[in-house]
Amino acid sequence: MTSIEVSQTDFPIERPFTISVIIPNSETRPAINFPDIVGFTKKGIVTSTTSTEINEKNVISQVITQSYQARGPGSYRLQPFSLVVDGETIYSEGATLVVRSSASNSSMPNLAQNTVNVVPEGSAFLSLRASKSAIYTGESVALTLSFFVADNYPYVLNFTALDKQLQAILKKIRPVNSWEENIAINELKPTAVTIGGKKFREFRIYQSVFFPLSNQTLQLPAVSLQLIRPRPIIGPPSAQAEKVLFTSKPLVIAVKPLPAHALRGRVPVGLFRLEEVLERPRIGIGQSVRYTFTVAGEGNIATLPAPTILNERTDMDVFPPEERHLLSHISNQVRGRKSFTYFIVPHQHGSITLTNYFQWIYFNPQTARYDTLRPHLQLQAGGRSPLAATNTTVPTATTGSREITPEASVGKSLYAGIEAMDSTRQSISISSLVRAVANVLIVIMLLGMIFVFFRK
Repeated sequence: MTSIEVSQTDFPIERPFTISVIIPNSETRPAINFPDIVGFTKKGIVTSTTSTEINEKNVISQVITQSYQARGPGSYRLQPFSLVVDGETIYSEGATLVVRSSASNSSMPNLAQNTVNVVPEGSAFLSLRASKSAIYTGESVALTLSFFVADNYPYVLNFTALDKQLQAILKKIRPVNSWEENIAINELKPTAVTIGGKKFREFRIYQSVFFPLSNQTLQLPAVSLQLIRPRPIIGPPSAQAEKVLFTSKPLVIAVKPLPAHALRGRVPVGLFRLEEVLERPRIGIGQSVRYTFTVAGEGNIATLPAPTILNERTDMDVFPPEERHLLSHISNQVRGRKSFTYFIVPHQHGSITLTNYFQWIYFNPQTARYDTLRPHLQLQAGGRSPLAATNTTVPTATTGSREITPEASVGKSLYAGIEAMDSTRQSISISSLVRAVANVLIVIMLLGMIFVFFRK
């Protein structure tokens, strides 16, 4: 079912607000008329796909995200709205958006540490910058390549053969032995920014989030971008267009090893939380119930492993999970959720505490500690289940038969005594016998009517 998701409703002014439409089992991307928000400016639309395996079939879902940039701090109201997607109307109840002031005087966070401290007036420059200067192995770091030109820059500059130049640049700056989540840039358009009190226009050329798989320091070399300065309109006829080369500064990102732990190098790194859903809290013995263990947050969502199954016992069957994940690129972060849906079949009466069966260990880079997500839900098995409330007679090889009452069956497995049952002895159903006799009588009456009809 198509759904609407919104990003965090309390955020700093540097971070955009987003509305996403998730279209399951679709390979097309319909045009969507996203709503306007008072106090916000619409930015670009980002499209992505998610892949989910259902019944051994790969199902493709489309995610279409509209970004909004707040014009200033304050409290804003996103009114309830509806969207029409492929003829289907979906609704959102809206939200209250709280935009906080910038934590720094510059509208470009993390820019000063990777570019010049004092920007000359009327200048243009190429900048390769990182969202963090030091990370843990497996932690995310965003790399952004942008071209900045001052509002009072005295020349006209044009991009030329940008795709070809970008491919050569990426071969130099892509960190080796790292997982990459690319943030698509669909159009090259300027964004107004302020650096050191001076007004610039930023042309964002490339942006990706990387997750280093080893603790080797990331050393990214300086890269160059060539632009064209057109021939001046007023000047000698012999004047030609001029090629201008802009070069960034090299960049170093320290990668720290994870602290000592028995699972170091085998657990995810990021900021995560647990969202769990139990299909129903009470079921009968031998019945199945869905339990969904969802890990949500910021990190390398696509590669998150399934929870660890603890204390594998014979009192409950836990079948392998169905996995699905959803990614969203917000500013320079990769966020989302990955769900693991299990089928659980209990074999004994009683309360099942799921925290005794599932756990998910990860490393939190903010606290620099390992942490564990554990379930809080409980499942009640048995009780007034028909399987437990019915008297059952189980034949045995030595005593002939034994009567089991509901009280005697409490705490016993559904399969207790199954090896002693005789499958060759079939019980006689009175109702089935009556139906069979009635059917025979109806056939005889029909034959008699046919005989009388032809005789006349």
